[in-house]
Amino acid sequence: MSSSNEVDSMSPVRRALQPEPVLAEESSRWVYYHKPIIIMVIGGLLFAAGTVIAFLYFSRVGRVPYALGPVCLSIGLMFLVTGLVWVPVIKQKVRKGLIRDMYSRRLPI
Repeated sequence: MSSSNEVDSMSPVRRALQPEPVLAEESSRWVYYHKPIIIMVIGGLLFAAGTVIAFLYFSRVGRVPYALGPVCLSIGLMFLVTGLVWVPVIKQKVRKGLIRDMYSRRLPI
């Protein structure tokens, strides 16, 4: 792909599958932290849903299965804690330059 004309004529599917180079100086924090943030959001939502379901069960407002609330609470808390622990690990790796080196090596040939 030597010219921009070739890139414009590519189909949208080929453009989506084309790996984009991620350079260390151009990369934003989202590149490093998107996975733990998504895990923490999912965990928070599951934890909140488990809290609501457990409240509904114990207040006997609706017919809620017995184990549904505690299962959602525990899985949500597990995801939330995993994401919270993952963030300092990534910070430390970014400071040491391990992740930047890994992303800079993935340039297409």
